[in-house]
Amino acid sequence: MKKYVDFMNEISADELYKGLLAYGFFPEKILPIFTAEPFFNYCENLTKLFENKWADYISLRVMRNVNIPRLMGIPNPFKYQKVCAELRDNWDKIRNHFYECTADNDYRVSRIHIRRQSDSNQIFKMNYKNWYLDGNPELDLLIQKNETNRYLVKADISTCFPSIYTHSIPWAIVGKQQSKTTIKDKTLWYNKLDSVCSEMRNGETHGLLIGPHASNVISEIILTRIDESLYKKGYRYIRNIDDYDCYVSSYDTAQRFLRDLEEELREFDLPMNHKKTAIIQLPIGIEKNWKHQLSSLPKEGKSGLIEYPQLNSFIDISIDLAKELGDFAIVNYAIKKVASLNLTNNAKRLAAKRFIHLVSLYPYLLHLAEEYIFQPFEVDIQSIKTLSETIFTEGRAQNNYESMSYAIYFAIRYNFMLFPFDINYEKETDFIVNSKDCLLLIVTWIYFLKRNHWNQKATELKKFNKLAKNLKQIDMNRYWLFCYEVLSKGNLDGEWSEMKNANVSFIREELKNTRE
Repeated sequence: MKKYVDFMNEISADELYKGLLAYGFFPEKILPIFTAEPFFNYCENLTKLFENKWADYISLRVMRNVNIPRLMGIPNPFKYQKVCAELRDNWDKIRNHFYECTADNDYRVSRIHIRRQSDSNQIFKMNYKNWYLDGNPELDLLIQKNETNRYLVKADISTCFPSIYTHSIPWAIVGKQQSKTTIKDKTLWYNKLDSVCSEMRNGETHGLLIGPHASNVISEIILTRIDESLYKKGYRYIRNIDDYDCYVSSYDTAQRFLRDLEEELREFDLPMNHKKTAIIQLPIGIEKNWKHQLSSLPKEGKSGLIEYPQLNSFIDISIDLAKELGDFAIVNYAIKKVASLNLTNNAKRLAAKRFIHLVSLYPYLLHLAEEYIFQPFEVDIQSIKTLSETIFTEGRAQNNYESMSYAIYFAIRYNFMLFPFDINYEKETDFIVNSKDCLLLIVTWIYFLKRNHWNQKATELKKFNKLAKNLKQIDMNRYWLFCYEVLSKGNLDGEWSEMKNANVSFIREELKNTRE
């Protein structure tokens, strides 16, 4: 079985850099219209370093599986490149740190999501689970050292990434005492990493951005050091990013683990989420119970295909479980599973109608629509248009800019006119301009650009061009993606103008090249 550091050793410094910068720049669950590959190529040919100064970032709300938004961030590209470069240039030292923290472990404490992927250029993938590579240490932890473990302790770090203190990076690497004596020495690599991380957050030392994959590497530097301390105290657990599952023999030990975990977290200024702590008496099922209920469903009919009644029952059960448990990751699972099955034509039509309805009810599922609903079930354009106009109107009423953005993206992707724009263009564009939501502004600008045959001087684009000029003057970094794409090189300054002159765009070519 591979050890923690084995996964890290499989990634070269250059692969790390490319994976983080070209394929780990944008959060995964946002509109599929962006790419950082051209920016990576631009950085490869640079003859000078980007400037050393603070910069803010784009903040965005992305719906979670409990239908509550999570704040994520798109960093200033120049600042993010510097973070990725520091990680690349010191990758050997970082891997030595990981070895030091994990070498004595008789199993992999951190179920690491950083690894070379077989099906992607990314080096980080959420919910990655491969039992052939990762094993199942939970089974070995049930009985250990002549003791039967009778309790499972579940714990969680509260708002993990936003709570990480950048100064704690040196603490984790060389210890708090040494790092404080050398804090002003910017020639030390771990201090440089600390500095570029805070540069990316406008000089703030508290918080890593949720979304960029570099945050996952940096968090592991700190969390593996905590793992090392807890492991030496005799605790045996599995950590999935910031979630802990610890197996203990007594209730007293369970309570002691929570106290020790909180103490170790406090050493790095990290808060424990007491609302998510639980001490559970064993035995319990290792896999989530709802997965057992759904794993053998839906069953094939006499035709050898999944038929209408069986599929309908499966969807009903999925919805009931999701509502009962308050977790719409269950419906996410159901949609992906059905998309991979062989269905009768009637079952396909059922799946399309029911899943489209669920997507309209729960914006968390919108990121699945194109790949797992529209394409596999051959949804017609009119149905996509109806869905888009519905989520646009409802999103507008609820100030849900993510839903509105998806509606406009579908209109671009499938080449139709959104009815709300058709009947009252002025009112709707005013609403979007006043929203000041960066992604909504960009996708709307692309929509009208396409409707006007890519004429950037069209009347419908004037409001967006004016807004971009204003935002560039007063708040460029929090709206950099919109300002950069809309404005010409003559209306941009410094590094932005130089990059524009090199014809770098963060919008996917296939989207820009969709002509009527």
